[in-house]
Amino acid sequence: MVIVLAESTQKLPHSSIYFDETQLRLDINLSVRLGITAKQAKRKLTRFFMDEVSLLIGPETPSLVLVNESDICWRFPMTLTLGRQGVVGQVGVVDVNAKTGELLIAPSLIEEIKHNAEQLAQRAAHSTISGLLETVYSPCRCC
Repeated sequence: MVIVLAESTQKLPHSSIYFDETQLRLDINLSVRLGITAKQAKRKLTRFFMDEVSLLIGPETPSLVLVNESDICWRFPMTLTLGRQGVVGQVGVVDVNAKTGELLIAPSLIEEIKHNAEQLAQRAAHSTISGLLETVYSPCRCC
């Protein structure tokens, strides 16, 4: 599991974070009860995207992001998957509150993810067609 500490984490009581190009010193004493596991959050996010956005966009493995004492979330990279091509690429990132299970999705984020998915799908379709044309119109290599 990857745990990400946001910049504001340095303001936590009883914590010390020091980082430069050659050294990391991390001392944090924090106990947080998570209200939802990564697996449960992924299922909830998958269901939301299937019902509200697209069957072709889904969450990958999350990071646990600690923002401050009261804000902790599961951060999911969202990817576009197309038939035979499989995962084409990442189209956005969505957070799920790790304490409450609330999906932290603004309408503008959904629009951004849809736009990114459309752009990625167009590029993927273009590269697939180009590859097919090269195969169809390439000279015979047997002679």
